[in-house]
Amino acid sequence: AALRRKALAALVLQRPATGASTKALSANLATVRKQLGRPCPHFGKKGVVQLASQQDGATGEEAPPKFNKYAGWVEWENAVFLWVNASGGSFVNSFAHGGRQVNWYVGGARPTEQSPIVKRLLGKSEAGRKTEVLLFVRPRSTEPYIFCGRCNYLGHDAGKKGFEFTWRLRDFAALSKSLAFNELLASQRTSRRKRSAAAATAAARWT
Repeated sequence: AALRRKALAALVLQRPATGASTKALSANLATVRKQLGRPCPHFGKKGVVQLASQQDGATGEEAPPKFNKYAGWVEWENAVFLWVNASGGSFVNSFAHGGRQVNWYVGGARPTEQSPIVKRLLGKSEAGRKTEVLLFVRPRSTEPYIFCGRCNYLGHDAGKKGFEFTWRLRDFAALSKSLAFNELLASQRTSRRKRSAAAATAAARWT
């Protein structure tokens, strides 16, 4: 789906967002779902957010929504988007069980089970508030995010630096047929082998 005129101009020209906060908006999940297993058509977090902010019947003159581009997530009224770097970044995010599971870190300043985003992801925030958790992964920081679908909570480890969550990919059956998703898994396996080789080399120097 193409971005509307003002949003596209803001994205290309790297203008700061001036619209409402994503927390006050509902993401257009129908539009986002069309990208399952595919790179999002516009680059970076901002491109994904602007894609999800398109609403039926809008005039095309709406300002791009505001969000914290430094966080590892974006909150909407009806969803939370999780950002993952398959390689690089502050944390090592890994797919497991053939790509059916993935770990993700909250990050930030010492998150706890009382942090607002953690409480929401654990389903302990506002009673009756339905939240879809959606995963976006990019192979490298220079590449677009691939939409990896909906997530189900499996567990968390508050003791891990950055507060680790483990998620199950609900749309794995469809994702497993995606070329982009399978290339993502392959690139991560290559990265793990390189890390293992580097660790073995370093260990050999001390023996």
